[in-house]
Amino acid sequence: ALSNMNIKIENCLSEFIIQKDISESETVIVIPEIADKGDGYMTLNGHLLILNRKNGKIKSRFSEKDSWNSDAIKLENIEVVYQPYQLTKNSETIGVLIEYNGGSRPNPYSSTELSLFIRNGEKLVCVLKDYSIYRLNGETDGMSSGEFVEHRLIIRPNLNSKSEFYDLNIIDSIIKIQSMEGTEKKIEKSKKIENLKYENGKYKNVL
Repeated sequence: ALSNMNIKIENCLSEFIIQKDISESETVIVIPEIADKGDGYMTLNGHLLILNRKNGKIKSRFSEKDSWNSDAIKLENIEVVYQPYQLTKNSETIGVLIEYNGGSRPNPYSSTELSLFIRNGEKLVCVLKDYSIYRLNGETDGMSSGEFVEHRLIIRPNLNSKSEFYDLNIIDSIIKIQSMEGTEKKIEKSKKIENLKYENGKYKNVL
């Protein structure tokens, strides 16, 4: 796949080249290509491909310049999920999950961001980019005491939507956590409902 795209392995973040078989004949591969890097930061071009497992031929692809960044908030993991959500009646959907971790000891931060792609012939079309489905941030004394806010988002396609692309109902479960000398206690729980609608080729937040 790399040779077909004129990309050298040494120009990639090779530990995050992810492959997932999706059928007996096809596999999905994510290639993070290093576009730029310096002291404490890195910018990555993102490539998502569906390949013929027998001959390695590219059947569908998506490529984007400067797709992901890794800096003080460091890219920790990439995962591919096949058919995570039904977006249309007959859609073939691929999800890419990017985990980030970082911040400082007094201000820890971690997140998981979801991008969704629809297969359309030789193209993989991005319909949702870097949507945060998990986020944790907080303030601590630099040791074992502090307060944190955690967001966990559940996505539920509305199969009764009248449009071709189903609306996405989002349930954001928010938990405030207090840590005292290493002992955690949930001090507040709440939920927020959001709705994403497909407009002009992308899912967008509708208030």
